[in-house]
Amino acid sequence: MSHPANTETILTKEVFESVKPAKKENLKQRAYLNSLSGMLDFSFIQLTGFIINPFIVAGLGTSMYGIWQVIGQMTGYTKMADTRATQVLKWTLAGKRNVVEVDELRSDLTTAMVVTAISLPFVLLIGAVISWYAPVITQADPKYYDLIRITCAILISGLAINKFFDLFEAVLGGMNLGYKRMGFRAGIVVVGGLLKIYIISQGFGLIGLALVQVFLSLVTGYVFYRVVKKHVWWFRFGKTNMTKVKSFGKLSGWYMAFTTLKMVLMNSDKIILGFLIGPLYVAKYALTMFTSTAVQGAVTNVITGITPGISTLYGEGNYDKVREARKLVLSLAWTLSAAIGCTILMINRSFVNLWVGPEHYAGNIENLLILLVTVQVIFFQIDSYMINVTLNMKRKVKLSAWVGVLSTLLGFLLIREFQIVGLCISLLVGRLIYTFGFPMLLKKQMQDKFTFFSKGSIRPVLSIIILYLLATLAGYEINITNWLTLLLAAVLIFSVAGIIYWFVGINASERREITLSLSKIKVLKFK
Repeated sequence: MSHPANTETILTKEVFESVKPAKKENLKQRAYLNSLSGMLDFSFIQLTGFIINPFIVAGLGTSMYGIWQVIGQMTGYTKMADTRATQVLKWTLAGKRNVVEVDELRSDLTTAMVVTAISLPFVLLIGAVISWYAPVITQADPKYYDLIRITCAILISGLAINKFFDLFEAVLGGMNLGYKRMGFRAGIVVVGGLLKIYIISQGFGLIGLALVQVFLSLVTGYVFYRVVKKHVWWFRFGKTNMTKVKSFGKLSGWYMAFTTLKMVLMNSDKIILGFLIGPLYVAKYALTMFTSTAVQGAVTNVITGITPGISTLYGEGNYDKVREARKLVLSLAWTLSAAIGCTILMINRSFVNLWVGPEHYAGNIENLLILLVTVQVIFFQIDSYMINVTLNMKRKVKLSAWVGVLSTLLGFLLIREFQIVGLCISLLVGRLIYTFGFPMLLKKQMQDKFTFFSKGSIRPVLSIIILYLLATLAGYEINITNWLTLLLAAVLIFSVAGIIYWFVGINASERREITLSLSKIKVLKFK
């Protein structure tokens, strides 16, 4: 007598693929690995930029280098038509990957691809307009008009390619597996740097540099596809429908609105500076702020490594742990900003002098203001990422509109008179709306009792201001003339400033919490 198969003991392929792995995630370890991966990529980007920028400045000339910087920022304006479906996908996956079936995750991936495809013609249309007017905005000599337009068109084609390949990175980020790409982007960056040096040395100029960017976009996309295919067990396109596309598109629309405003806020400094007072000032500004981007990059990579885990906690409704995570991130951000910032304020003049020549250094006051702009961005970005987790973008868009109007208006009023100082003041004042607005939005969303003017809030701010002022004064007296001494000085200043801030800017209970959290991370475990 035959017996029917025991369906409870048979797991077909389809059923298996609809069941999530049972292994519990170590969110702290994942956060560490994601942050480490981001830091590795950023370090190689900075190191490669350090090596190739002198070649580009020498090969293009200071004025054309300034134009290259402005073009790079302008082409980013095509994101005004970008629905940011990849960002919606990332935060959607992060929030519900542990509470829905795999078919829904696949459906979200497909929906994001469809929404991205719908936006592509609009991206190309805006790109065409930007390419046509780019020579006028950069204040270029008429003989370079065609060169600049062709360069812009090539860069925009690379951005269009990235729009689709970003889906793969969004999947990794949403599944809290960003660390699986560790080392791949860094390797691509190094290859790109070597190609750019070769292109410049062979006299291919702006067009050659732009073509390298397109090549790197293709290589990055292919590599990320292979990584996702290997490590995301459910990765496959699923089914979608018009209702879901509309719903996804509506949420993407708020991201697009925020991205459009963010373009004005975060990627207009070089454009406005170049338009009002010329590309030579853009070159000085870009080269002086090279080290300040190290602050933003280092801290931002820590934040982005942690936020997918925070998204999971938010999706599960565990607000207490989300608030604890925010406090930890803020404390780490303050400490890193203090250590790296003091180092920059004391030795950046010597660094730029050795790197590309003293004529490219903007000045110590400008250096301080550029650093303050960077640190301000770091802290409102922390809460910005947290708000992304909630997928509540409407109020962010309203705040951004006010910031954009105020920053741009102040920029046009101050830049002609005060050059780079005027630009930095306009950015600092305009973005104060973010500095106070984002924490208030998050406070309401998370039912938090955080207040701006408590002892715990004022202490880190006051401590870092005092350290920055002392470091700026010291910077006037420091003039290092060789690379070895500069490196040793940087290590010493970073260590001393970090230790001082750790005990002066962070209270004892927070130090214990940070130490306890970090002690649970297995530094040499990469899985």
